[in-house]
Amino acid sequence: MAKNRILYLIAVIASFVFYVAYEEWISWIIFLAVLMLPWLSLALSLRSILRMRIKLEVAERIAQGAEANVTVTACFPKGCPPYRYKIKITKPITGEKWIVRPGDTLPAEHCGGLTVSTTCTTVYDYLGIFRFKVRQAPSAIVRVMPKSLKLPIPEEFKGVLARSLRVKHGGGFSEDHEIRPYRPGDTLNLIHWKLSEKTGELMLREPMEPDQGIALLTLDINGTPEELDRKFSRLLCYGNYLLKHGITFEVLALTEKGIESRIIREETEWQSCIDLLLCAPFAKKGTVSEHKFKAYLHYHVGGEPYEA
Repeated sequence: MAKNRILYLIAVIASFVFYVAYEEWISWIIFLAVLMLPWLSLALSLRSILRMRIKLEVAERIAQGAEANVTVTACFPKGCPPYRYKIKITKPITGEKWIVRPGDTLPAEHCGGLTVSTTCTTVYDYLGIFRFKVRQAPSAIVRVMPKSLKLPIPEEFKGVLARSLRVKHGGGFSEDHEIRPYRPGDTLNLIHWKLSEKTGELMLREPMEPDQGIALLTLDINGTPEELDRKFSRLLCYGNYLLKHGITFEVLALTEKGIESRIIREETEWQSCIDLLLCAPFAKKGTVSEHKFKAYLHYHVGGEPYEA
């Protein structure tokens, strides 16, 4: 708004020259009016300035490589004084920072979390002469999701089978059953009447389900942006494969703060885990594969280039 101040200064000088040269009462009135104009503008815009609120709107998740913008709106009780702001973007996983202008697209070339906030937010009176700082809008987090690729499944995954059976809670249909004697408290619906008649005692046909234990996926939050893209794409592919086959698994990821651990049983837990890891701080040294874990399936997700 420097242009407005320069124009106002020119108006003050011109009105003063007019007052000195003309020496009539109207020149004095014009000079006073020009001097009072900024204060009148401030008085009229002060209510809106004091009640101004900044809102930041952005998509919660976007696809890698997609174009997305940040929408910043200002809420005023009445009228809309001019205001200025800048958009600050931080990528926690690498520590990169950007200052973008309104209308610019988010940096979504690589997957990861983006913390979006406003900075240098100022509001002016209606003439654009007085400037005031405004409380910044609450920051928002955007997750640039990794590409969902159909990658070859490692042989370790294909050999994952149920190691044992367990009682299916709630009963219902099952392909596997256990025949055992009746015990007090058992439901009568499970009694195998034909077998009970042959054996002379009450026998139960209890439904069972596979007990597959917990598989383990590990990865390190480090490497180049391209390596991180491949790591997250592989992690997403392999995790989806395990979920599709009903296998509970655990994800261990090495970050700057240590090892993050999440057990995944359903889709919501899986999405929450991906959201967390996309915003995890960069691990500067070490690897989670240095540790030994007890699991019937342990696969370390790397960032090596895809096979041709």
